[in-house]
Amino acid sequence: MAKVELENVHKNYGAKEDAVKGATFTCEDGEFIVLLGPSGCGKTTTLRMITGLESITSGTIRLGGRVVNNLTPQQRNVAMAFETYALYPPLTVYENIAFPLQVMKRSKAEIDKRVHEVAASLSISDILDKYPEGLAGGQKQRVSLARALVREPTVFLMDEPLSHVDADVRYRARAEIKHIHTVSHATMIYVTHDQVEAVALADRVVVMDLGVIQQIGTPLDLYYRPANLFVAGFIGEPPMNLIPCNLTLDGGMLRASWQSRPDLEWRYQTENIPETALRALQAHHNRPVVFGVRPQRLALRAPDAASSDGSLTGKLLVHEFLGKDGIAQAEVDGTVLECITAPSIPFQAGDLVSLSAAFEDVLFFDPDTTRRIEY
Repeated sequence: MAKVELENVHKNYGAKEDAVKGATFTCEDGEFIVLLGPSGCGKTTTLRMITGLESITSGTIRLGGRVVNNLTPQQRNVAMAFETYALYPPLTVYENIAFPLQVMKRSKAEIDKRVHEVAASLSISDILDKYPEGLAGGQKQRVSLARALVREPTVFLMDEPLSHVDADVRYRARAEIKHIHTVSHATMIYVTHDQVEAVALADRVVVMDLGVIQQIGTPLDLYYRPANLFVAGFIGEPPMNLIPCNLTLDGGMLRASWQSRPDLEWRYQTENIPETALRALQAHHNRPVVFGVRPQRLALRAPDAASSDGSLTGKLLVHEFLGKDGIAQAEVDGTVLECITAPSIPFQAGDLVSLSAAFEDVLFFDPDTTRRIEY
């Protein structure tokens, strides 16, 4: 396997703006990287430039330390799995998997050995003599992945491979892909718009929007330390609650007052706030900020007049039972906040409730730069 390096890579199709704008990241040898973002963000274009299916406008791509800007896909020795399975109907599963090695003119003994090794790793040894039309969706997906893996490519690339897999199969298919990575130690780059898929699979995630890399980090980094408002709103289900506020620090209190209604505020005693946080937030005193809190970190309880712990009173709109937990929506001055709760709660729609968040569970963003205020 090999390390993949992109350095200031641009792609322009003749439009005013580049489709990919200065993509720079490294996928280490044996690492599983996911390119994540909404439709049109440039993730598939980036993947196709790595494979050689798209030329780059400028920048450098290296595979295993070798510049591959002008090499064909065959010369790069990469394998790619697409949204569609693209299996050959007249061929058996064995023949589908063996096909790339036959094209490479490998010996029959080597082909047979590799096919059975890959089939065993993906638990499809029992269907090698079947034809694609008789396979379930999950089986077809594994055969497609096996055909890509059998070549022992330097890099394994996947473009939305589960987008056409039924919902009841998708969970198992994700587990299969993770298993493939574990047993093969392959360098993998995977494209998806599904953040749940990304978090479940990735060692690290590259979040893209409008052709620009917004953040690179582990799933935990993205969830708890989002770099900006886009990542904060895109990662997480439900997404982070984001409220425009004005920030003040005086009288021993940090106050984040709602811009829509200044008498509503999140309040925290400065004596309980770390000095590093106070110094960073002091630079934003008397300035607008965006207050962010994850639904999992927003607590719902009985109404409480005291708000020094960072609590507000709102009206419960709806509570949904989700099995092991629930999700509540509460309205505060026309703004709907979401929080994860116990499966059942002692409140009904229309009841007043208190919404609270500890200081260590909240984030602040600069609305001008959209960047998280770091401390």
